Amino acid sequence: MTGGAAVAGIRETDSHFADGVPTNIANFSKTPAGAVVGVGIEAHLGGNWTAKVEYLHIAFEPIGNFKTLPFLCGGVACAGPFALTTSSAIADNIVRVGLNYRILAGSAVGPAPVAAMPVKSPVPAWSWTGFYVGGNGGYGVGSDPFSQLVTVAGTPGFSTFAKANVAPVGGLLGGQAGYNWQAGAVVLGVEADAQWADLDGQSCGISCPGFFGAAFYPTVSQRLDWFATARGRVGFANDGYLFYVTGGGAFGGVTETDALPLLPAAASFSRNRSGWTAGGGIEARLWGRWSGKLEYLHVDLGSTTNAFTFAAGPTVLSTTSAIRDDLVRVGLNYKVGG
Repeated sequence: MTGGAAVAGIRETDSHFADGVPTNIANFSKTPAGAVVGVGIEAHLGGNWTAKVEYLHIAFEPIGNFKTLPFLCGGVACAGPFALTTSSAIADNIVRVGLNYRILAGSAVGPAPVAAMPVKSPVPAWSWTGFYVGGNGGYGVGSDPFSQLVTVAGTPGFSTFAKANVAPVGGLLGGQAGYNWQAGAVVLGVEADAQWADLDGQSCGISCPGFFGAAFYPTVSQRLDWFATARGRVGFANDGYLFYVTGGGAFGGVTETDALPLLPAAASFSRNRSGWTAGGGIEARLWGRWSGKLEYLHVDLGSTTNAFTFAAGPTVLSTTSAIRDDLVRVGLNYKVGG
């Protein structure tokens, strides 16, 4: 486990749109301080070389930016100036793969005299070959770009004109089972898992609160309820450690709620989606038949489009969104056979 201080360089661009065109752009650079906590596994490769997989959560002090801008009409200043103020929290979840070389070794400890060394039976070498079952838990962060369109009596009205993204975050818990086959230092395997998840988030896409007021803007709320994967694994084993990459199919259940508070009107949709996943990790023998792992997966469940109609107009609100999640899991496996 690790923790300490953090500092970062943050660049922010704030834009004002008029008639769908960015008319004023303000750029800012800040260097906030913060804190970091995380967890990882580091393993000996050979000689003075080690490799590691590490997860870090970094949180920085909030930053605020302010600039005065004119209000443009057809590209010409016609009112103002008005104040553009932004305030944001900065937090990041990072997965890193590293390679270290130990330059200075510790104090050498010579071997004990031969006469003082007890005779022990040879310890059988650990093999990854065999079936295994286990459990895991972790944390996920989504990054789901989306677009919205409001039509009234068949005529397009308001639509998303800037980048819109909903970022569901939350925990996950589940289990896995698989089989490994080891030949020398190479390990081939297959694994399947099923997860309960609670990744939830909300965003606005057409007009956020402020200029038109909170009652106007349509919102998108998304939640990843569950997911499962079926993957292959290819790895390199050394000294009780297994470094691996993995990839395969992914399946998940997504609940989305679209709302237009102005009317008010809202509808919820539950969809089962399929896609792909890829990632990597490190697994280490702990004791007996038990091993522990730290794993990262990127899950892409394609896209989904939801639309609902309500009486006024009639008016239709449609939302098209991609479903993408980055997951970090800590797991524990028990080798059943082999």
